[in-house]
Amino acid sequence: MSDKLRCEIVQDLLPSYVDGLTSDETNEAIKDHLADCVSCRDMYERMKADEMSAEENSAVMEKEKKEINFLKKIKQKHRLNLMLVVVILTVFFASVYYHQTYQKGEEMSADEIDYSLQWNSNDSQLNILGNFKNANRGYTRLVGEEDEDGITHLKIYSSPVGSRHPNQFVAGYSKVNAADQVWLGDRIIWDQGENISKLTSDLYQAKTPYVGDAPAVGNLSNILGIGSQFGSYNISLETAGQPYDCRYIIKYPMKGEKKEKALEQMKKDACVMLALVDNLDSVSWEYMMTAEDNNGVETLKMTAEEASAYVGKDIKTCGESPKALQEMLTQLDFITDEGFYVVSGTERDENYNFRIVIYYSQQVNLTDIECRFGITSSYEMHTLTIGWGGEDTPDKTVITMSPDRFNRTLTDEEVSKLTLSVSVRDTSGEWHEVCEALPLHAKYGDLLKYTLEENSEDGYSIVKK
Repeated sequence: MSDKLRCEIVQDLLPSYVDGLTSDETNEAIKDHLADCVSCRDMYERMKADEMSAEENSAVMEKEKKEINFLKKIKQKHRLNLMLVVVILTVFFASVYYHQTYQKGEEMSADEIDYSLQWNSNDSQLNILGNFKNANRGYTRLVGEEDEDGITHLKIYSSPVGSRHPNQFVAGYSKVNAADQVWLGDRIIWDQGENISKLTSDLYQAKTPYVGDAPAVGNLSNILGIGSQFGSYNISLETAGQPYDCRYIIKYPMKGEKKEKALEQMKKDACVMLALVDNLDSVSWEYMMTAEDNNGVETLKMTAEEASAYVGKDIKTCGESPKALQEMLTQLDFITDEGFYVVSGTERDENYNFRIVIYYSQQVNLTDIECRFGITSSYEMHTLTIGWGGEDTPDKTVITMSPDRFNRTLTDEEVSKLTLSVSVRDTSGEWHEVCEALPLHAKYGDLLKYTLEENSEDGYSIVKK
C-alpha cells in the first residue's frame, strides 16, 4: 500500500493529468488509483467533462468569430455593390435626362413657333427661319421623313434655351423637292412651291366628300369663321336628293350699311364650302334685315356653277390641293378685318340674351352660389351673386344674362370672350372656389348647361353638360 498514491496527492495532480502535463510513470500511478477510488474517479470525470466543455465552447466561439468576420466581409461587399449600383443608376438616369432634354429635346408644334420658309433652289433645300414663342425654349434639331405618299413630315425639337440651344434658329431640310408637300407637325406648311397658311392647312384637312356628314360640315364652318362674321347661326342640310344644299340661317338682323360687304363675304364663304365638300351643289343664306330696312327675311344662293364663274375656274378643282385652295383664298382676299356684319349687342334691345343653367348632380350642402363674369381675365362687370336654387328649383340655378345685368351692353365679340368664375358657400359659412375664368364661348341666344359636382377628395367642380 506504500506504493499507492493517497487521494490528496491524486486530487492535487488531477488538473495536470487532465491537461496531459504529468509523466508516464505518474500517469500509470494515477490510473491505478482511479481504478480503485470512486471518489477520485468521480472528480476526474467532472474535471474531464469541464475540460471538454471548455474546448467545445472555444471551438464554437472560434467558429462564430469566423462566421461574424465572414458576414462582415459580405456586408461590406454588399455595401460597396449597393453604392456602385446607386452610382451607375445615377449616371444612367442623368444621361437619359440629358439626352431627352438637351440632345433629343421636346417636339414643338407649329403653333409654338414663329417661322417663315425659304426655298433654296441651288441646294434644293427648304429653310425654316424661326424662333420659339416661349423665350425659355431653344432649338435642338430638325428631323424629317417621307411617307408612302411622298409627303415630307418635319419635326422640330427644342430644349431649355442656352448657348448651344438658341431661341432663334435657321434649320434646313434638303431631302425635299419644290413640288413636294411638307408638313410641320400637324400643319401643312409647303405645297408645290407655295407657303401654306394655317387657315389653308386647317381648311384643307377638314374637307369632306359628303354634305350629309353634318359634324364635318359644322367643323368646316367653324374653321371658316362663319360665327365670327355673322354671329349665331344654324345649319340646315338638304340631302334627300340632288342638288345637295347647305343652308346657313343667320339669327340676328343684318346691318343695312354693311349688307353689300356681307353678301360678298357670303359668296366667298360659299366658294370655300363648295370647293371642300365634294358633293355639295349649292350654298344658301337666310338672313333678316332690321326694322329700318323693312325687317324682312332675305336669301342668297350660290351654286357650284356660279362659284366657278365667280373664281374663274372649276370650283371643285380649288380644293384638290393646299396650293389650289390657298390660291383661291388669296384671289378672294379672304382674310378680312371687317368684323360682324349683323347688328351688334350694343344695338339690340334686352330680348337679346343667353341663359346659363347650373345643375346640382346631388343634394350638396350649400347655402349660396356666386357667379362672376368677365371678359377674358379682366373683370370690368360687377359681380353677380346668385342665391341657392330654393324650393321651386332645388336642383339647379338659372342665370339669364341680359344687357341690364352689366354696366353696359356687350357686343357679340365681348359675349364670345366671356368667362365664368364660380364660388360656393357651405352650411358652415366657408366659401369654396369651384372654377376661375372658365371660357364660356357664348353667343346671344345660347343655352349653356353645367353640372356642379361635389367630391370628397377634390372638393367642388363644374362640368359642361
